[in-house]
Amino acid sequence: MSQTNWYLGFGASDALYSMNNIYRASLENGSEKEQAEKLLALLNQFADECLDQYFMNPIERVKLNSMGQKIVSGGVSAMKKTIHLTLKQVVKKMSKADRLHMADYINGLLKPLRESERYPTYVAVEISPELRERLGRVVANGKEQGADAIAKDYSDALCELVEVAIHSYMDKPLSMMKLGMVMNKITSVASDAIRSAAKTVIRKVIPSMSSKEMEGFFEFSESILYPHPA
Repeated sequence: MSQTNWYLGFGASDALYSMNNIYRASLENGSEKEQAEKLLALLNQFADECLDQYFMNPIERVKLNSMGQKIVSGGVSAMKKTIHLTLKQVVKKMSKADRLHMADYINGLLKPLRESERYPTYVAVEISPELRERLGRVVANGKEQGADAIAKDYSDALCELVEVAIHSYMDKPLSMMKLGMVMNKITSVASDAIRSAAKTVIRKVIPSMSSKEMEGFFEFSESILYPHPA
């Protein structure tokens, strides 16, 4: 029997897919300034799509209560601001080698998880079998026992997904860059702030959901996990 790996991911937009190709093309003959500008635009788009897909889209999908919407919207706005400010500083410090490394890393996140006539590209990171099993078990228990019974376990599992995402989307690629001690400290503080904000949103919103909202969120959290042959 073939082994299956599980991924956390979402379909890359036309804009993200195109911007990635344009950035890679600029590495061949673009000026340093052009490369930096295109990389910053790509990374900002990448970050915005991640936050929109994992936070904003589900609140629209489940028609979240107004208080929950305010918490999510405020948290996402703060995270985007932190990320954009950090990326602007980081990209300025990147060498040509750093930009090449980043291009290769981003390409490595774009995986063909499902067939598509347009392009089978998903922004995806692998999750452990244990985390996949844990999420599936919590969702199954929630459907059987009700939202209140699993709110904490579900929040904990989603926070673990946040850890995986931030490590793969931010910590890991930035650790490959030779940015210097000061910039490494700046990125570390920013990463911790984003991690804290994301988890705060989850821990505030999940317990506030009605049973109907939680059922919709169960469907969402399952929809962002993709099986793919190893």
